[in-house]
Amino acid sequence: MAIMHNFLIGANAIIISGGSMLAGGHNNVRQFNANLHTAKAMRLAGQSIFLTINVFLLFCIYYAIRQFKREHPGGRVHPTLYLLLATWPLLFVRGLYGILSSVVTAFNYFSPSNYGEHGLTNNFLASEYILSTTMEWSSCALLMLTYVTSRNDPKKGGLKEWEDAGKEVPTEGAGET
Repeated sequence: MAIMHNFLIGANAIIISGGSMLAGGHNNVRQFNANLHTAKAMRLAGQSIFLTINVFLLFCIYYAIRQFKREHPGGRVHPTLYLLLATWPLLFVRGLYGILSSVVTAFNYFSPSNYGEHGLTNNFLASEYILSTTMEWSSCALLMLTYVTSRNDPKKGGLKEWEDAGKEVPTEGAGET
């Protein structure tokens, strides 16, 4: 999990950096155009990392369900796994949209063609709300339901690294008079 978290942190940093390169670029068109290709590439790379992790997540969910069914024939698979499985397509669509938004002009919020006299066009907003915001919100709602499905799970043991947390550590020369 630590490796996955580090990949996610890296992907997020790449996406944010790519998006930030073009922020405020409308004042200097030459600088905006010079950074456009790099920013698109960075956003594409970051979103590709997210999508790759999402595909790996599907493999892990499928493997866990299959392993449980093999070890416990006729047993009931934990509902959290089914919630994760239901969340996967939403995250996959969001990941694909993230890639498309860095490559396809109709989905790119840095494209001047997606702006009208009153701001963003209706077509762009519809695609953004349906393929991005709705997918993220629905995924979040499903993932929050894992609290309910895992509420009665057996308690896990404490972390070995934290066993001595809060205990006073003697310092050198302490207590000597």
